[in-house]
Order: sequence, then C-alpha cells, then structure tokens
Amino acid sequence: MAYRDAVRYIEDMKPGYVSTMAEECLRAKRALHAVSPRLDGLRGRMEWSSEAADLYEQRLRETLDLVDGLHDGFDRAGAAIAEYATAQTRAQAIVADGATAEEHLRTLIAPIVATQSPVMRLSDALRAWNDLRATTGATDWLIELGVQDEIDKVRTNAEQLWQTATGAYDDAIRIETEARTDARALLAAAYRLLPDFLVSSALSAKIAEGIAGLRDSSGKYHIGPPAAPKLTFDNDFPYDPNTTATPADYASWKKWQAVLRGAQVARPDLDDALDLYAHYRDGTGTDRQIDFEEGYREDSNIRSAVDNEIATAQRAAEQLFRETGQTAFQMTGSPAMVGGMGLYPTTENWQKAIGDYAIYGTSEVVVNGDRITMKIRVHAEDMYNFNAGNSDIKTGASDDENGRFSTLGWAKEFRTHGEMERTVTWTVGGTPDLTSGSAPERHAPGEDRADGRADG
Repeated sequence: MAYRDAVRYIEDMKPGYVSTMAEECLRAKRALHAVSPRLDGLRGRMEWSSEAADLYEQRLRETLDLVDGLHDGFDRAGAAIAEYATAQTRAQAIVADGATAEEHLRTLIAPIVATQSPVMRLSDALRAWNDLRATTGATDWLIELGVQDEIDKVRTNAEQLWQTATGAYDDAIRIETEARTDARALLAAAYRLLPDFLVSSALSAKIAEGIAGLRDSSGKYHIGPPAAPKLTFDNDFPYDPNTTATPADYASWKKWQAVLRGAQVARPDLDDALDLYAHYRDGTGTDRQIDFEEGYREDSNIRSAVDNEIATAQRAAEQLFRETGQTAFQMTGSPAMVGGMGLYPTTENWQKAIGDYAIYGTSEVVVNGDRITMKIRVHAEDMYNFNAGNSDIKTGASDDENGRFSTLGWAKEFRTHGEMERTVTWTVGGTPDLTSGSAPERHAPGEDRADGRADG
C-alpha cells in the first residue's frame, strides 16, 4: 500500500532525458558498425617482410575486437536504457491516474476532515481516509463519533477512490522497480562486453608499474581530474509494497511528527539534523546538500577529519611532484569513513545529520620554484537512513521505529553531500599555511547563518 509521497521520485523522473541517453548509445553503435567493415578490409592488404609484421597483424586483430566489443556493448546498453525510459513513462501515467483519484477523494471527504484533529487536517487524503475508514482506538472513536453518519454516506465512493489511488501507486512502483532491475542487469551484461580500459587490467597495471608517481605510497591520492568515488551504502529498511501498516505504525508516525515539530521549536541547535529528518519523512528521496562549512565550525571531529584530509593531500602532492617532476597537476583521493578513523562527529546535531560519513579530497596543485600551492575541495558523502538494531547516541531511541517508515513507503532514504574549499601554500619540505581560499558559505533552509541566527 503506497501513498503519494512514495511515488514522488517517479513523478520527478525525466524519461525524455533517459531516451536521449539511449539514442546516444545507439548512435555510437551505428558509427562503430560503419567503421568495422573498413577495418576488417585491411586484413591481408599489407604484405611486407619485417619483424613488425606479426605485431601489425596482432594490433589489427585487437582493434577489430575492440570495435566489436564496443559495438555490442553500446547496442545492448541502448536497448536497455530505451526500455527503462518506456517504463518510466508508463509508471508516470499510472501515478497521474492515482493522483486524480486521490484528488477526488480529498474533495469528497474534505467536510469530514475539517471536523477532525489538526494532525488529520494536515494529512494527505489517503492517510486521512485510512484513519476514518476504521476506528483504531478509543480516541478515534470519540473524535469520529459525531461524523460517523457522514463517513458511512461516502464510504463506498471513498473506498473505491482510495483503492484506485493506492493500487495505482503500488503498480507504478512495481513497474519502475522491475524495469530498473532489468535495466541494471542488461547494462551490467553490456558493460562486460566493453573492452577493459581499467587500471586493474593486466596491461594497464604493467604500464602503471613502470611510471613513478601515478599513486602516492599509501594509495590514497592519484594524479587525475576530480572524480566522484563509487560508494555503496547499506539499506536495512527497503520499501516493501506488501507490508501493511498497523495501528501501532500510525501511532508511531504521529508521535514522531510531534517530536519533530516540538524539536523544531525547542531545539534550534539541531537545525541540520531536523531539516534532514523532515526530508526523510517527506518521502521524496532526493539528494540533499549539507553545509559542510558549518559542520567544520561547529564540530571538533569534523574539523579534525577535514584537517587530516588536507594534511594527507599535502603530503601526497609533494611526493607526486618529487616523483614525476610535474609542476601543475590534479589529483583525487580515495574515500574513507570517518568512524574508522575515530572521528565520528561529537555534537548531537551532526551525529544525527551525517553520522559516519565518507570523506575524500580533489585538488589542483601548482609548484613555483620551491613553493607549492594546492587548492583542495574536501567532500563529505553519506546516505541518510536508519540502521537495524542501532539506537540514537543521545536519546537511545531505536532506529528500527523510524526505519519502519521506509519499509512502509512513508519515508525514504537519500544521499547527502557537502564540500568545502581551502587553498594551502607551503615550501617544499615545510608545513602548509591556510590562506583565504575557503568556499562561500551555503545557507540551506534551517541552517545557521554567519550571524549566529537560524534561517527560517
């Protein structure tokens, strides 16, 4: 049983963009198909006596294999993406049908809802009718007693609209989820057809071993343009459309809504944590940017983690300069979890907001004589969700209760990310000095302002 907030991510999808990506893959396939006969025609055309003749034939065969692999890979990838775009369009149409039914339901029960509690008046139509359609306790019985006749009058139509809307949302999620799963499997198969250009390949590894300074001694930083790492996060409470909410679930949802509203008034020091928790409850699952600069100011362990990353990058930059002789280069670091470094946030706000996040740096390095200048962006990446069996550090509240909302589809996990920029300069062999290269502060809703007040 899904509600509207569980399908917001489907409404936000851009199937037209996905279709464009599919067409690009198929266009690449057609271009490779046109090239292949020309390359194949080169075989046997060259007759020579040379030590390089066998090598030429070998390289030609490798090139043909390369083109064939790319052709087949793009062919499968294009087809998989196109099918997923079609499924997105279909799912969006079904969601629209559900939204229409829900709107009719809202109009139908509006006079009844207007007589109920503030919590119900603020609820969406599906949750409101789910509450009205059955008495879940003595309090509900007392509140709904005076309007029971009105409820019975609309019950048949309301129930039909409720079933239509929730059924549509369930179908849309199923269609999109199945299509995405199929697309991922097909894309994985297509990826395996592509030639191996990775550093992990035997040939690339052999080349890398012969070039000093491609990586620092710890393996943490390597020369290359900024590149976001591929991070995976756990999900202990995946959405299950077959899960049915219980009266206890509804009570828990209302309880935590009250906790949120109360904390928003009484605990301005938890501004970042409360903003992210409210976003979790809205069920959209969209990425959220955090004010990492604010975290650096407010939390000593965030500050230590950032400073350690900068110091690590500084050592890597100097080592790479010594080994390669390059005086201008970019480098990217590998991510590390701050919990593993003993730098889990110390403040309640940031413990609740980002917890054990991943940190890494991307840098631009310039060497002028014996002076090194490095502009570094320190990145924080996390998944906001709840972990089975865990409890809140400060309050001891079980993660299972809030994680349950994700299983029901009432809430949804989401990625968080933030960054801060610094410029450091130092003399080769010396200690870096922090200059005025920090990035401008970002003030998202609910986050602290530079004057110490909270944004509204």
